[in-house]
Amino acid sequence: MKRIIVYLLFSTVLFTGCTAQAPEVEQATWEPFIATYVGDATNVSKIASTVFLYGDTVDHFDLRGEVMRVIYKNDDEALSEWFSSAISKNKGIVYNTMMAAILVPNAKGYCFEVDGVGYEIARDVLIEEMANLFSALPQGNDFFNVEKVKYFLQKHERTIQQYAVDSDYQQILMSKFTISKSS
Repeated sequence: MKRIIVYLLFSTVLFTGCTAQAPEVEQATWEPFIATYVGDATNVSKIASTVFLYGDTVDHFDLRGEVMRVIYKNDDEALSEWFSSAISKNKGIVYNTMMAAILVPNAKGYCFEVDGVGYEIARDVLIEEMANLFSALPQGNDFFNVEKVKYFLQKHERTIQQYAVDSDYQQILMSKFTISKSS
């Protein structure tokens, strides 16, 4: 009788162990958007609202001319988020631009408009700058290789965040932007 009970318990444990699913690994917010095309308005919108800093303050975006333009709200609540500290605006622009370059690789440029001021940078200028920071930065068509981009971001997203809050680096990258006032 003891053997039957031990056998049943062992069988139950073995069966339960074999059928149990491994816990799912949580996906990074950027992961579904790797290799997004600038013309894919749905994914560009999701990137702007979920991956970018201050995504909840996005008003709309414009993809004309293959330039990814993100226009942020100009109301008091949105602007207080963007200008909550001395480095807040630049931090958002630096981080969002780098992530846009990685996730939307066919854009010719990236523009972020905050409080009526547009900050635009050409993709080739941005990629050259990022290549100076990251020796492992994907090149050319490698930005469309999901596994290579995923590996790069898993390894370097925290470093991108660190550059975004570094006021010295913010000045370096922001000096490469064309700045214009909207009318």
